[in-house]
Amino acid sequence: MFNMFKRPKVDTAAYDERLNQAIDRAKFDFEKAKMSEEALFESDIDPRLVKAETAKARQKYFFLLRVARQREMKGHWSTAFIHPEI
Repeated sequence: MFNMFKRPKVDTAAYDERLNQAIDRAKFDFEKAKMSEEALFESDIDPRLVKAETAKARQKYFFLLRVARQREMKGHWSTAFIHPEI
């Protein structure tokens, strides 16, 4: 009866794992965008679009890292580029 006003418990381990996976995906997207930016500068595509996509991927990656730092998580996301190029 008295439990109806309490907040439901959050599974922090599962949340941390999902955040860790999101950081890995964001790092992969950011590294891929950086490589694409370098490769597409020589082509006739508007460089502003390429730079905008790279900036968006960078901001998403650093936002997720800030969230992980606020949660005081430990992880391997700062070590290396893990995923192979697709």
